[in-house]
Amino acid sequence: MDSAFATIALDQVRYSLVWEDSRTLYAGLAIAPTDHVLVITSAGCNVLNALLAAPRQVTAIDLNPVQNALLRLKCHLIAYYGPGALRGLMGFDGPAAVARTWRRVSATLPVELAAYWAPFFGAHPAGLLTAGRLEGYVTGFVPTLPPATQAALRQLLAFDSVAAQQAFFAAELDGAPFREAFVAWFDAVNLSKGRDPALFRYAPVSGGATFYARLRQTIATQLVRDNFFFRFFFFGPEGLPERLLPPCYQRRYHARLRQLLPRLRSVTGEAAAFLATPAGRTVSKASLSNIFEYASPAEFRRVCAELRATAGPPLRLLYWNLLQDQHYSPGPAEASVSAAAQARLSREDGCFFFRNVRVLEARPALRPTALLPVSASSHLLSSSLS
Repeated sequence: MDSAFATIALDQVRYSLVWEDSRTLYAGLAIAPTDHVLVITSAGCNVLNALLAAPRQVTAIDLNPVQNALLRLKCHLIAYYGPGALRGLMGFDGPAAVARTWRRVSATLPVELAAYWAPFFGAHPAGLLTAGRLEGYVTGFVPTLPPATQAALRQLLAFDSVAAQQAFFAAELDGAPFREAFVAWFDAVNLSKGRDPALFRYAPVSGGATFYARLRQTIATQLVRDNFFFRFFFFGPEGLPERLLPPCYQRRYHARLRQLLPRLRSVTGEAAAFLATPAGRTVSKASLSNIFEYASPAEFRRVCAELRATAGPPLRLLYWNLLQDQHYSPGPAEASVSAAAQARLSREDGCFFFRNVRVLEARPALRPTALLPVSASSHLLSSSLS
């Protein structure tokens, strides 16, 4: 695929967190035991979350070899250590725990892994979760605000009802100077410090204003105290309740992940090109993050047409739009997922960054797989263990 992402330097951890909600992953793909699932690696979170659903195979793919190296480190920690090692290096328990865990783990890592990651942890003492270019920038916003504004933001975590939460936000935060500071920090000029400017090539709208509108919508519809992405965005990884973490980082699923690791492989490359290979034609479900954000509308349509013409089993694609709403309109005889179902996924996704979740039957089945309700998808893992 002709993508702006292929034009940037792939020599660093650009993403240390997957911002696409795992509940949407489960609801949108309805992963079955016979599926071969393709997932954009990114920080590896949704690769591991997909693996927890116990499909036949998971293939992680990324153009950036550093992102695949990050996944390999996480898999090594899962395979050979208890859940405390992964939790410690992620940064959930603070910098002291990162340093303590790295000293213990580095002594027993394979030589090549230890040599690769030692400089990284030296440069990022707060751990993996804030080490990505984007995440370091995002979590740098709140410390720039006045203490009273920081305290008001934290007060949002104290409410038991959305109505009370929204009323407080409207009275204490929704206006200058907070709105102006947020929009300025996350607009294109400043946001390029967290994401390469080339990645905004096709964005038709302002990032800062759009993200602020989505933040307001989230505060009006979801309890943010129970929203992992809101809490990480504003307050970082420390102090997050275990129950809010992505499933792959919860202690109760650690042993399950270890058991399922043999079903995982990783590939360095481009997802659309991989799907056209013999190995790719065995993929039945794919979670493609927001890769179409970086392609032109014409290129998106071309890729969709090629995927629909490729032989293989029915293929369901799940992807997220950030600032560019890439949407394929199927013909009258083509299977598709209803607009209402896609709108529901968009509305209920936990990350306010994304408000256009799309599901495409790229190689249509006669009877498309039904979407799982997002509210029910949280039970997917527990039922798969029974």
